[in-house]
Amino acid sequence: MDAESTRSNTEPAMSGPVESSLLPLAQSGDRLAFQRLVEQHQARVFGVALRLVGRHADAEELAQDVFVQMHGALARMQSPAHLMHWLLRTVAHRSIDRLRQLARQGRKLPLEALGDGLEAQAPDPGHDPLAAAGLQRLLLQLQPDARAVMILRYQEDLDPSDIAAVLDMPIPTVKSHLRRSLEWLRTQCAGATHGP
Repeated sequence: MDAESTRSNTEPAMSGPVESSLLPLAQSGDRLAFQRLVEQHQARVFGVALRLVGRHADAEELAQDVFVQMHGALARMQSPAHLMHWLLRTVAHRSIDRLRQLARQGRKLPLEALGDGLEAQAPDPGHDPLAAAGLQRLLLQLQPDARAVMILRYQEDLDPSDIAAVLDMPIPTVKSHLRRSLEWLRTQCAGATHGP
């Protein structure tokens, strides 16, 4: 058995009682159950894609591709936790692949593309939206693997061993990405100029 099929619950809130009954129904061909599974997970999958690729249109396309792929992989899902792990793994890898494809084509992700994504996210009243936008712009400057590690750690709240499993990356590499990215972000934030 591979690591994906023996995966345990990645985090307690990944699945709920409604989802537990939906997975077997969707696996048996119930279209409504499949639709409800997609609805349950679409915001999270889209959010991960958006934070990784930075463009609303690309994130929508990636999320749609992930759910099409999920339909074909449903029979292999052993539990709601396994499904959630599979979704995070698939959206992260597909997003990283998209970023690498853009880099090979000599196209860089325009930082202005972030504007689309910020509108799609509800503001958190306890946080400064300008600071959040600035941090997101900095995250978009990280290399794809480092960006994925940071997003899965600090926005999806996965621990390093779960990130390693999702990204097929050794735990020391995950920890190295976290350490170097945090140092770089601190340096960038400390050097930011502030208005009067």
